[in-house]
Amino acid sequence: MHNDALRFVFMFILSLTQLCSQAQSTRYTTEELLGQFDASVHPDFSIIPNTYTRKTNIYLRNETLAAFESMWKAAKGDRVSLEIVSATRSFSAQRSIWNRKWTAPRFMGFQEVDRAREILRYSSMPGTSRHHWGTDVDLNALENEWFDIPPGSHVYAWLLANGATFGFHQVYTAKTNGRTGYEEERWHWSYLPLAEEMWEQHCGNFTDAMMTGFEGSEWADSLEIMQRYVQGIDMPSTKEQHP
Repeated sequence: MHNDALRFVFMFILSLTQLCSQAQSTRYTTEELLGQFDASVHPDFSIIPNTYTRKTNIYLRNETLAAFESMWKAAKGDRVSLEIVSATRSFSAQRSIWNRKWTAPRFMGFQEVDRAREILRYSSMPGTSRHHWGTDVDLNALENEWFDIPPGSHVYAWLLANGATFGFHQVYTAKTNGRTGYEEERWHWSYLPLAEEMWEQHCGNFTDAMMTGFEGSEWADSLEIMQRYVQGIDMPSTKEQHP
C-alpha cells in the first residue's frame, strides 16, 4: 500500500506538470500570434504615450511598454534619445504594407516568387511578423545607414551595450553568423521575456494553411517562411536571464 500510495502521488504530480506545461505552451491564442485582434481593446495592451513616440494610437503589451519605459529613462540619463517609430501591427496593417509593395512599380518585372523573395528582405508576410505580438519595436529610424553616424551611432552603441539589461535584443543582426531570412535591421528590438515564448508557440503551431488573405501567399511554402524567416533570427535564450 505504501508503494502504491507513492506511485499515485508521483503520477498525480506528473499529470499536473504535463497539464501546466501544455497550458504554458498555449498561453497565447492563434489570433494573437497572427495579429488578428484589436490591440485597442485587448486588456494586455496599452497605448504608447507621446513621450516615447510621435505616432498616434499605437500599442504595446503592458509588460513590453513598462520595460521600454525603464530603458528610455536610462538612455535619457545617458543623453541618448530613444523614439518608437513602429510597434504592434495587426494582420490588416501588415497586409497593407505587403500588398502595397507587391504592386509597387519596381517589382512589376519580377516573377511572383522572386517578387515575394525581394519583399521578404525587409518585410514579413502577414501572419508571421513579430510586430503582431506587441513585443517588438522599431526605434528612431528605418534605415541601417542612420545608425552609422551620430546621433544614430550613439543610439545603436547604447542599445547594444544596455538593451539586454531591460530585456531587449536585436533579433535581425548581420548574417555573418549564418542567420537566414530577413536582412539586418538595427532599428528592430524585441522584448525577449515575452517574445521568446510567443516565438516558440508560433513555431510549434504554425501551418501553411494560416498563410492566406494577401498577395503572393501561395509562395509561403516554397519559400520556407517558417524555417528560413520566422526561425531565422539571432535570439539568445532568456530563461536564465529572466527567470
